[in-house]
Amino acid sequence: MSQPCIIELNDADIRVHQGERLVLHCPGVAVIQGDSLHLGEQAAGMTHLHPRQTYNRFWSALSQDPWPSAAGALRHNADLAYQHLLSLHERAGKPAEVIFAVPGSFSTAQLALLLGISQSCPFAAVGLVDTAVAATAAVAGPGRYQHLDLQLHQAVLTRIDVNEQVERHSVDVVEGCGVLAIHDAAAELISDTFIQQSRFDPLHRAETEQAVYDQLPRCLVTLQTQPEVILDIVVGSSRQQARLTRDSMIERLRREFSAILQRLEPDRMVLLSDRAAALPGLSQACAAPVALAADVVRRSCLLYLDRIRSAGPNLNFVTRLPAPQEATLRMPESEAPTALHPTHLEPATHLLHGYQAYPLNQRTLYLSARGSVTTARQPLSSCAINGNGADTQITPLTDITIYVDGERLTGARRIAAGDKISFAGSDTVYSLISTVRPDGP
Repeated sequence: MSQPCIIELNDADIRVHQGERLVLHCPGVAVIQGDSLHLGEQAAGMTHLHPRQTYNRFWSALSQDPWPSAAGALRHNADLAYQHLLSLHERAGKPAEVIFAVPGSFSTAQLALLLGISQSCPFAAVGLVDTAVAATAAVAGPGRYQHLDLQLHQAVLTRIDVNEQVERHSVDVVEGCGVLAIHDAAAELISDTFIQQSRFDPLHRAETEQAVYDQLPRCLVTLQTQPEVILDIVVGSSRQQARLTRDSMIERLRREFSAILQRLEPDRMVLLSDRAAALPGLSQACAAPVALAADVVRRSCLLYLDRIRSAGPNLNFVTRLPAPQEATLRMPESEAPTALHPTHLEPATHLLHGYQAYPLNQRTLYLSARGSVTTARQPLSSCAINGNGADTQITPLTDITIYVDGERLTGARRIAAGDKISFAGSDTVYSLISTVRPDGP
């Protein structure tokens, strides 16, 4: 029996695998122009030229709720999803069987509708598995994990426990924190950069706006590892260029990531999909994240094919798989959370930054992620430090993610000598120290 085709249904980048090969990938986007329907990457290249004819929620909001005005024979999101499946099936070489890897954001009603749509397609749906569970089952040993992936309109955080089984614990959907919002924020920065450097606004015209969004994926991937990138836009017979820095992009996207970071649980290892890991600043904002390979879902589906495959038409939605026998990823052994900051730690006497030590003597110090220390709160102040010689406390002041010894700060807490304070997307580090008495320790 030949292996079934595997379709990963993430509308930011739907992937179709046949055996060991990725045969195609495309976004869940459609543009309807009269009787013409454009899908996938072709539609993505037209969205800013024809915004009113663009549809990009037909997977995340899969339903049969009628549109306010019908677009020919297309009446609702389910019709577009059906057309997209037909296109994927055709382009993949018309496989006979399909396994769907589906994010945990799909409701029970949406899963049922997906299977109903599949029954009208020229293939047999033979498996349905949670994407995050499949990804984790490919690599993770015993422990507590949280898998983060991004769709077009939302982020999906799936918490998973691994013992003898890899089992889904809970799913958290973060609305408004998807790829489109991140791309919009990045495009605004690109526009500001062009205006500052050449007085040219690429978002002023539809053609150059589309050119910006066409370059965005490459731009973001480059800035994940490179300090800067050159953007190039052709306008008529002229060419406009701008130099965009990695630091400026990380600073701009920090606000987009804040809602996601607030949902992370400090006692769970963060598993980033390759889509999430490719965004500059996101992995740096997570405490000890692990970036997963792009093919982990495919590998897991093939490894556990006998567990995922089931007889149709009513398929079991698999949210539990066996733990891998040879895990490549394991939770680091650590002390219990209550032992991370015992009460007997030596009190801090000074805050150290660079070559300067600031005494903690009942005067509040305000710290910024950019490396400034002041005694009065400033617009860029990220947290406040209060010390009285015996006890020191840190209090967050903004939504910027702050870490104390790598643990995300979720509210006011005690700190002591030896603790280090750092910030998401910044190299700034402050240290708490205790000075030695003149007569020695």
